[in-house]
Amino acid sequence: MAPLRRLLLLLVCVLSPAASFAQGSTDERLRVFLDCPTGGCDRNFFVTALPFALWTQDRLDADIHLLITRITTGAGGGEYTLSFIGQRRFAERVDTLVTFLPPNTTDDMRRRELARVTMLGLAPLAARLPGGERFSVRYEQPAGADSAVTMAAFADPWDYWVYRVRANGSGNAESRSSSYEITGGLNATRVTEDWKVSFNGQNEYRANRFETSDTTERRYFLRSFDASARVVRSVTEHWSVGARLGGGLSEFRNQDAYGQLDLSAEWNYFPWREATSRQLIALVAVGSRYFDYREITIYGLASEHRPVARAVFAGESRQTWGTVDASLRYTKFLHDADTYSASFNGRTTLRITRGLSLELRGEATKVNDQLYLPRGEASEDEILTRQRALATAFRLNGSVGLSFTFGSIYNTIVNPRLDDLGQ
Repeated sequence: MAPLRRLLLLLVCVLSPAASFAQGSTDERLRVFLDCPTGGCDRNFFVTALPFALWTQDRLDADIHLLITRITTGAGGGEYTLSFIGQRRFAERVDTLVTFLPPNTTDDMRRRELARVTMLGLAPLAARLPGGERFSVRYEQPAGADSAVTMAAFADPWDYWVYRVRANGSGNAESRSSSYEITGGLNATRVTEDWKVSFNGQNEYRANRFETSDTTERRYFLRSFDASARVVRSVTEHWSVGARLGGGLSEFRNQDAYGQLDLSAEWNYFPWREATSRQLIALVAVGSRYFDYREITIYGLASEHRPVARAVFAGESRQTWGTVDASLRYTKFLHDADTYSASFNGRTTLRITRGLSLELRGEATKVNDQLYLPRGEASEDEILTRQRALATAFRLNGSVGLSFTFGSIYNTIVNPRLDDLGQ
């Protein structure tokens, strides 16, 4: 029983706030907990760039809970919201700062900008503590200008249009097998407060070669292409309407060609200006689908045109206690009451108590709308090489994880020696 008693005593000490704070009671520096659920924050850089703060391992040990959230901008960059949430001696104090980063921003540029804004938010608090006399304020005047240029006075020569072109190729080879994949895409978007317009196109080509034990060589090819245009109109702080037109081909889904048209309306319970931290939306859409099949389907059709309806209910919240997002989706072909799909997916990361976090992920889909399945059984080669979609009544996937951290809450030493780069 002695080992068990010692283990229980260790857990009590780890979970006890009094024990943790006694460890650093002589250090009056500002204690900060960095919480960046969307990623892109380099904690080691924050520790070295902002040495006036103690960066704690758990939010319960901090004076300030720094929550950094991100939402994609119309140009493809990011709008970062930094919330400085006071705790303990700064309880009930909450400050918010926002910064924008353009697309193709490097990791170093991102972490330096986030550290700069973090400094602005923490400095007024740290200046109240011992060592505050070391802070100073510096402002860099724009070169050749008497005042900053505002966005209202800025004439955008591109009229808010942003274009992206991408091309990727990959491959691998062994003695008896090889494969390669080529993908490409084109994207054009224009986003303003009132309108969002986008055009997208993408293409994928995959090739696989295998040599069997009798030296027979087999080759498999798979192609897909998709193009779409979407227009969204902001009606109020909560309502939006939109339309989407698209088409393409998918050999995996037995489609030589397909087309779609959707009209949709979306309502957000929260104002859209709060989208970086929380959303709760309901969406309905009606439209039509056209399919031209490569092979006759299990319903005996070479092509078909069907009306369709869709409903989505989804929510997301990024708060100090963790992150939760979930959605319910229902799609129905209106020509047949039995042809539909329904899915639920969710993800949550919860901070249960000091050092203990729980992460849950899951998705469940009821599938009853595979109109595209070709007639006849799939061959073993088609199954093993994923050359075509297979009939299924459902899809499931999920994961669960626990994370428990204990020990020194103030060890912010950065020492990357002999760390393998890229891991």
